[in-house]
Parts: sequence; C-alpha cells; structure tokens
Amino acid sequence: MKVHQLHVYWSEEKKNNYIRHATREYEIHKSLDHPRVVKLMDVFEIDKNSFCTVLEYCRGSDLDEYLKIHKVLSERESRNVISQVFSGLSYLNQQENKIIHYDLKPGNILLSDGQ
Repeated sequence: MKVHQLHVYWSEEKKNNYIRHATREYEIHKSLDHPRVVKLMDVFEIDKNSFCTVLEYCRGSDLDEYLKIHKVLSERESRNVISQVFSGLSYLNQQENKIIHYDLKPGNILLSDGQ
C-alpha cells in the first residue's frame, strides 16, 4: 500500500492535473496481467489531498535492499533478474498503447522468494 499526498500549496489546477494523470495511469495499470508486473488491486481517496494505491503483496525484498546486504549478484543471478525485468518490459511494450516504466531502479525491482 502506498499513500500519495498532494501538496497543500499546489493550485487546484495542478492538483486536478495530477489526479487526472494518476487516474489514467492507474486505469492502465489495473488492466495489466503479467507475472513480472505487480498487480494494482485498488485505488481510493483518503481525503481531498491524499489517496492510496493497493498493490499485490510480494513476499521478499527489492533489488536495492538485496544489494545493500550482499553487495553483488553472481552472473547467474544477474542474468535471471535481467531476464525477468526484460520479460515485464517486453509485455509493457506489446500493449496497444506502449507503456514506459519511467521509474526503473533497483528499489522497484521486487525479488519474490524463490524467483
């Protein structure tokens, strides 16, 4: 679950633009179904300046956390991670309207137990 805060000092126009963009993004995300793309379960408003997104639970950690502990990946592990990331990105690229991730980083690469 992630809480999104709209800055209270934003103009109403900026808030509305952000909400419109986020709503479109979440509608697209809800339609995706691939084992390498985390599912969006729900989006709901908390109050006029915040809303929440609920994502599929993924047991394990992320690549950033893993690298902080282990420092490096073996070549085999690296190939496995890259292959799975490419699988998810390829799926996004195969959509009728191509989807760009925009925030691909180790902290957003989830490592599920045993995968």
